[in-house]
Amino acid sequence: MKCLDTDLLVAILRGKKEAYQTVIELEETKGATTAVNAFELFFGANKSDKKAENILEVNKLLEKLEVMPLDIPSARKAGEIFAAVQVNGDPIDFRDAMIAGIALENDLTLMTRNKAHFSRIKALKVQTW
Repeated sequence: MKCLDTDLLVAILRGKKEAYQTVIELEETKGATTAVNAFELFFGANKSDKKAENILEVNKLLEKLEVMPLDIPSARKAGEIFAAVQVNGDPIDFRDAMIAGIALENDLTLMTRNKAHFSRIKALKVQTW
């Protein structure tokens, strides 16, 4: 299953043409995202000028996806990832570590354009959209 990162979700919400093909592919199989990505979308919607409208659009999009939680196994994996990149001196945002932990624990391929951060996580399957 594919896990949509925030950059792709925002592109879908904004109606970007480059995200269109991904949307078509997801109609064939159920896509997923993480609770962390959902948080990022709601954060953006709440600070926008069109707060109520954007929150409604985020809800509509998330209803079409399986939203994977940050459960204990995912949190454990995220902690391992975050510690490893810190020790290597090549840190990433803690939210990216949580997204990666959830994706790894649920055997998901992360669809993102943020390869700079996610490519540092060796076991994570990443697909650029």
